[in-house]
Amino acid sequence: MKKQLSYVLAGLLMGQSPGHAAELLPESDVAHQQRMQWFTDAKFGLFIHYGVYSTLGGEWKGKPVPKYAEWIQRWGKITPEEYIPLSADFRPDALDADAWVKRAKEAGMKYMVITTKHHEGFCLWDSDQTEFDLGEGTEFDRDILGELKAACDKHGLGFGTYYSIIDWHHPSQRARQASNQTPMHDKEGYVNYMKAQLKELIEQYDPAVMWFDGDWANWWTMEDGVDLYNYLRELSPDMVINNRVAKRKQFKKDFGTPENFTPGAAMDHAWESCWTVNHSWGFKKSDTKWKSTEVLIQKLVDIVVKGGNLLLNVGPRADGSWPEMSIQQLEDMGRWTSAHAEALREAEFIALPEQPWGRVAQAKGSKPEKGSLFLYVFDWPKSGKLGLNGIRLGQADVSTFAGKVLAASHTKEGISIDLSSVEANDYATVLRVDYKTMSPQPVSTADHQFSGDELVLQARDAKLSGPEIKLENGTQIGYWTEPDATASWALNVPAPDVFRVKALYACDRRYAGSDARLSIGGQTLEASVKPTQGWKDYQLLDFGEIKLNQVGVTDCTLGFGKTRKSALFNLKMLILEPTER
Repeated sequence: MKKQLSYVLAGLLMGQSPGHAAELLPESDVAHQQRMQWFTDAKFGLFIHYGVYSTLGGEWKGKPVPKYAEWIQRWGKITPEEYIPLSADFRPDALDADAWVKRAKEAGMKYMVITTKHHEGFCLWDSDQTEFDLGEGTEFDRDILGELKAACDKHGLGFGTYYSIIDWHHPSQRARQASNQTPMHDKEGYVNYMKAQLKELIEQYDPAVMWFDGDWANWWTMEDGVDLYNYLRELSPDMVINNRVAKRKQFKKDFGTPENFTPGAAMDHAWESCWTVNHSWGFKKSDTKWKSTEVLIQKLVDIVVKGGNLLLNVGPRADGSWPEMSIQQLEDMGRWTSAHAEALREAEFIALPEQPWGRVAQAKGSKPEKGSLFLYVFDWPKSGKLGLNGIRLGQADVSTFAGKVLAASHTKEGISIDLSSVEANDYATVLRVDYKTMSPQPVSTADHQFSGDELVLQARDAKLSGPEIKLENGTQIGYWTEPDATASWALNVPAPDVFRVKALYACDRRYAGSDARLSIGGQTLEASVKPTQGWKDYQLLDFGEIKLNQVGVTDCTLGFGKTRKSALFNLKMLILEPTER
């Protein structure tokens, strides 16, 4: 009865009802940058999915349930009458908060985020708003969030709380099988319930990050998200909040959250890519799809050099112990991150063409007249020569991260580094280039020819702009799903001519139909994207002819024209065929 009364009072005390706040609380650019600084400097965090679903380990009535373990109530078609009593079996007796946080710290992580309430609605703290929690609903009497917060404070990590907008336990909603949507019967009452719980989390645990999920619910609007964002900022002005508080594809504050995905280039706002060490987010007994340490470290590097954070997930067992493989993964990562700490903490994005062997970043504080570059070598060149292309350097001193000096020579494309005396690191080899004078240079396409005088703009040489667009397998541009996503090249026109422009592309029939727009030297061509026989069947798309009179470098940008479908195409190259020579 006490909790029911608290819920009613919360509804009376919350103030403004959802849907009425359309503008964000004012915050200057300087204040926003100061609030976000620790987060953008962090680079690497630990994600924990933990709840009643952990007791089942992905199995129901002796049989494995497909898909993610934390969704087992939905996909296992478990009724509330069957699911709610399972909370009595959730006893994190083996949870050692200090060991969890120390493990994260030694892996190189700077913050952690734990699911305080996932879609199932179970709360990992003793909430006044519900009895479906780790309090009155169980015989377990420890405050695990308080323990984790204290351990984070002790070891210098930020503490973050995940909170799902969806709640299958709340009377306003119920899990609906074969759908990720939930019906909503009392939105105002539920939003008041959420606000009361979020206030509890802030007052009791003072989280540095509030991490939302479930924004895809069709009853949750941008206006609801802005209202909630403002409410939280008033309660905790320094707290960082992810963009899923509203609608993630529209809302940018405070940081974007690509999931199981790494953008192809830097973004114009703070972002964090979340991945998990295997496949499921919550603990699943049958999940053996463990990512190798090499894959995890290269993901970390790929994200960091583009200005993002990696939030890496582990799903503990119900008792609070971790699967042995996940412990080993973090230990292995820690040895690499410890040895290469500067190459992670000091890395900043630099706009260079994709390097086929790995990634490049510039060191903080670098300037065109003097600075340093970090080269992260994923694929060791068989020739023993590493080409850093798309950049002009004056004096360049190259060394391994351990300080061994390497011979380097200037080339037309950049510099060539002799690796014959170096052994490759198992995960990623880091080199350092200290330079005097540096400038990115256009990638010349005059030397990239099919035959005769055709000019070829390769996908790997494009500068990509957009939250999802990326280079896949070093050969084609994919995930072209945002209307403002573009690929651009610096085209070197060798002589005035009329060129016929074609694209080597692939597009599944389900996504064909949008227009592709190509801008070259201030002129525009468009072509309707026809279906091919799937994403691996590449055909030529004819844009028509364009006259280029100015010799030398000119901009070439490809993107959406009229948008009719949710994807443009996959692209391997653009071909410019001269017609007058």
